[in-house]
Amino acid sequence: MTSGAVVLIALSLQTPIDAPEAAASTKARLELRGAADCISRADLEARVAARSSRIQFVDDAAIYARVVLAPARPGNVAAEVALATSGAEQPARRLVARSCAEAADAIALIIAVTLDPTLQAPTDQPVAAPPPAPPVIVETPALPPPITQPPAARRQFGAAVAGQTIAGPAPAIMPGIALYGMAAVDRDSVWSPALFLGATHVWRNDLSEQGGTASFTLDAASLDVCPLRVGRTRFVARPCASVLVGRLAASGAETDQAASAARPFATAGVAVTASYGTTVEVVVRVVAGMTLIRDAYEFGAMTFHRASAVTVAANLGVGLRWP
Repeated sequence: MTSGAVVLIALSLQTPIDAPEAAASTKARLELRGAADCISRADLEARVAARSSRIQFVDDAAIYARVVLAPARPGNVAAEVALATSGAEQPARRLVARSCAEAADAIALIIAVTLDPTLQAPTDQPVAAPPPAPPVIVETPALPPPITQPPAARRQFGAAVAGQTIAGPAPAIMPGIALYGMAAVDRDSVWSPALFLGATHVWRNDLSEQGGTASFTLDAASLDVCPLRVGRTRFVARPCASVLVGRLAASGAETDQAASAARPFATAGVAVTASYGTTVEVVVRVVAGMTLIRDAYEFGAMTFHRASAVTVAANLGVGLRWP
C-alpha cells in the first residue's frame, strides 16, 4: 500500500469539526502529552502551519486538539489524536509510525485537514501539494475484554437408600439398610462442602457361640462432613470426617442365663462417598472409625466377644440428586 493511500485511510476516520467561515482563521488549543523528547509542541505547530495558514493555536479556544504520545515498541512511535469542541469529542484515533518525525507529519496532516475545510474543498486552481505524509497504521482503540463474573455457588440436595454392612460391634458382619440425606454447595472448585445425614439399622441373629446363641441389633445415626469434592458432573467423590452414634442391643438364648441388654455405641473416623450419575445416581460409601464404646459380651463367666477397636462400614445404594 502506498503512503498516500494509508494516510487517506487515516483521514477518512476523522470527521471535520465545524469551524468559522473559510475566510476566517480557525483558533484551536493544542494539548500534547507524553514523550516530550520525541515531538515538541513548537515542532507540531510548525508542521500544521506548513499545511494550513488558517489554523492558529492559542491557549484559550473552544476547539482543541489533544495528542498523546507513547512508544509502541522498539523502533515505533504510537500516538492518539482526538479533536473536539465543547461537548462533542470525537473518538480518539490511534496511529503507529516508524519514527517521531513520521508520527509528527501524520498528526499534523490529520489536524490540518480536520480544522481547515478549505483543504478538503474542490478547486479549479492548482495548489501546492502538502509535504508527503509518512506511511502510518491507524488503529481503532481495542475494547477491553469483558469482565466475567464467576458463577455463583448453588445449593444441591440429595437422598439415597442403600444396603448396609457393619463389622466390629458384633462377632460377625451385620447386614441391614441405611437412608441418607445430603446438602451441598456446588461450586466450580474442589472446595465444595457437603453434609450427609444417615439413619442405619443392621442386625445379626442366632450366632452360635460357646455357651449359647447371641443376637445383635444396631440402630444408629451418622453424620459425614465433607469439605472437598473431586469430580463435577457424572462422577463425584468426597472425603469426609464421620461420626456414628446409636444403640446396640444384644440378647442371648439357649443358655442357662438368658439375658438381653442395650448399650450406647459410638465411632469417629473417616469416610469416602462416591456417586455416579446425574439426577439418578449409584452411591457407594466406605467408613472406618475408632470405636469409642467397647463393650464385652459373655455367657456365664466366658467372654465370647468384645467390640473391635475399629468399626468398618460399607454400603451400596441408589439415590436422587437435585437440582
